[in-house]
Amino acid sequence: MWQKSKRSMSGSLKLVLLGLALGLVGCASTSESPDEALQDEVAGLSHLPIGAEGRVFKLSAYSEPQIQDIQYALQARGLYWTAAQTPAYLDQQSCPLDVYAHRGHYLYPENSASSVLMGALGGFDGVEIDVMLTRDGYWVVHHDSVTGRATGRSDGKHFRMSRIKAEQWNSLVVRDKDGQLSQERAPYAIDVFKRWANSYQLGQQLNIEIKQDADIVELNHLLKMARQSLPQGSYFFSSLELDVLKKVRELDSNIYLGYVWEPHSSSIAEVKAVARKATKSDVLYQKYQRQINWVSDYEARKRSRSKSQKYSAKTVREALGLNSGLHVDIRSFVGAPTIYSRSKQAGLAKVVTYSINGSDFHQSQLLALKNMARPLPDQAIMDTSKFEICHRLYPNLASQQVNYQPITELGRVVMSLPNDANFSLLQEQQMYLRDQHYITANGQIRSLKEPAVKPKAAVTQPHQPTTSAVYIPEDEELNLELTPINIEIPN
Repeated sequence: MWQKSKRSMSGSLKLVLLGLALGLVGCASTSESPDEALQDEVAGLSHLPIGAEGRVFKLSAYSEPQIQDIQYALQARGLYWTAAQTPAYLDQQSCPLDVYAHRGHYLYPENSASSVLMGALGGFDGVEIDVMLTRDGYWVVHHDSVTGRATGRSDGKHFRMSRIKAEQWNSLVVRDKDGQLSQERAPYAIDVFKRWANSYQLGQQLNIEIKQDADIVELNHLLKMARQSLPQGSYFFSSLELDVLKKVRELDSNIYLGYVWEPHSSSIAEVKAVARKATKSDVLYQKYQRQINWVSDYEARKRSRSKSQKYSAKTVREALGLNSGLHVDIRSFVGAPTIYSRSKQAGLAKVVTYSINGSDFHQSQLLALKNMARPLPDQAIMDTSKFEICHRLYPNLASQQVNYQPITELGRVVMSLPNDANFSLLQEQQMYLRDQHYITANGQIRSLKEPAVKPKAAVTQPHQPTTSAVYIPEDEELNLELTPINIEIPN
């Protein structure tokens, strides 16, 4: 089972393997000998994307014949197995929804160089990261207002990001997905930019979310670093601060800029309720620590400002130009049927959704939109793979396209599964198939003998927000004299 085998690795072993991976990717364009550069390559996979498991390096415990067979069987269904141990589409455009990896690949430490690398290799359309300034003017990759959750050090000391200096930042490492301190240093923005430049695939983009207010000199420094280290067209910026984005537009008239709406009030209320329960349970605390930290940050921001404001699509278009977009909470998107059409009518390039209530909720809302035949967003920022959400939306994308005769048991499993199966749990599927059952993409156990499930009739309403209405700003005239509202980007 791919995901479990990855998660079962110790933090140090994963970093050792990842170190090999980083080196091998980096040496693909060097003068090192082919034997050195491709020492872990599995024969016969050179036609697959560079991020395929076994294509340049092998991170799984499977034998080479097993990896070959799995890859050939998946290829017969228009898929491949990524180095991050998840399936992906050979044709990324087959799914109409673009999916970005939230703070990097969800199986790796958030906002780390390793998560950005594996996001680039993991079948995503792009990767989202958060950048903040140290007190002495260095741009670093971090989300929270205080260190300790995603980054830390052995003595347990925490630092406020508004006060931290480079010397203190240098003492931090990122935490792995189990919350343990790793051996990977907390990255500067330039570290992640270089990692992205060396590993991204054509068409992928790095979404650089600016997490705080910054003056034009500081933003010019960030933009200059990006221009010098990242290929043109491989990155863009977003922020909840419209004033920050206007300054970036002054510095670059062409780059895409995404204006982020604050989360829907019901989303915030739900996170607070979860946080209250989680503080009484170690298990829940570990599961929802992202949300708990977000609540803490949100309350601090709320006390520091008198009001919040969501600017309309027309205002965003007038302030930032054609190459701009609106990034909104999925709950706001679902609750406002005209938000997509109004954004497009205003001339915005993209409408993007995110969620502070978890990927399961985000996925359920996207499915509800599809069932109602409503437009999906252009892009979703998720803590899961692109394949997982697109596979639930469009299971027939995994239909068998060509004949292939597998030679191993795992290859036979891939070829035997129905279109709506979970292709990430091959060892579990192997056991269920012996009893003529399989695991569906949404986790149900179904008999192979059951007739094909007919699509459900379109429902009239999706899962509704807990509030009765969603506020959408009117298309007011832009007033450039307005005092900017200082608030941070949501999750």
